[in-house]
Amino acid sequence: MQFRFDDFDGCVGQLFTLDAEGAAYPLTLIAADRLTSTATVGDREAFSVVFRGASSPVLEQRIYRISNDVLGEMDLFIVPIGPDDEGMRYEAVFS
Repeated sequence: MQFRFDDFDGCVGQLFTLDAEGAAYPLTLIAADRLTSTATVGDREAFSVVFRGASSPVLEQRIYRISNDVLGEMDLFIVPIGPDDEGMRYEAVFS
């Protein structure tokens, strides 16, 4: 499935589950942003999403299986982008 910005924008605030080698980590989608400085390819729109998880452990950047009740299962390359006051933030970019 090819995800679009609107798919994730409608899920901001929802719970996602990340599977890391059989261990489940809850993540909350906290932002979905269009990337206006990046050119679109065909009808593909560039955007990023930011998730928040627990402060520890900090997951390394790599591809993880992530699931959500609305969007289903997907494999996303996520990168830790640093903590905020509530936990560690992770970003995935679609371009």
